[in-house]
Amino acid sequence: MKKTHLFIAAIIVFTMAAGSKAKAQSAKPVSFLTDVKSLERVISLLEPNGAISTRAMRDFKKSYPDVNDEQWYSFKDGFAVKFKEEGMDHMVTYNRIGDWQYTIVNYDEKKLPEYVRALVKSSYYDYAITLVQEITVHDQTIYLVHMQDATTWKTLKIADGEMIITEDFNKS
Repeated sequence: MKKTHLFIAAIIVFTMAAGSKAKAQSAKPVSFLTDVKSLERVISLLEPNGAISTRAMRDFKKSYPDVNDEQWYSFKDGFAVKFKEEGMDHMVTYNRIGDWQYTIVNYDEKKLPEYVRALVKSSYYDYAITLVQEITVHDQTIYLVHMQDATTWKTLKIADGEMIITEDFNKS
C-alpha cells in the first residue's frame, strides 16, 4: 500500500517536472498527495517498456479511442501511459494485471471547472493560477492548484468541496 501511495505521489511530481476508467472497490485516503520529498526518491521507477499488459492497452483504447501518440511506461507495480488530448497532458495508470488505478490531467486555469476556480479565487484573488492537476482516483476527483503572487508560491488541494494549503513557499 505504501508503495502504491509513493508511486502516485511520484507520478504527480513527474508530471509537474515534465510539463507535462474503471471503478475501484473502495475509497482510500489521499493524504500522500502532499509529501513531495518522499516522492522524489521513487520517480526513477518509470522507464519506457514494450511489455505492457494487453488488458491495460485494451482499456486505454476503449477510454481514449482518438489518442494515437501515447507513450507507455512500466514500473514495478504496473504501467503508466502519457499523452496529450485537447491541449492537456494526461497520465493514466494501471496495475500489473491491467486494472485502472488513477488518472492525472494537467492544464491551465482556463480549463479549471468554474466552481473550483470560484472557490480558489474567493480566497486567493490576487494569485495567478499557474498549473492545475486533476487527479481521479477511485470515485474521487482531487484538484491540486499551483499558484503564485509577487512573493509566494502555493499549492492548494481541493477535494470534496474543501480547500487546504499543501505547499507554501516564499520566493525570496
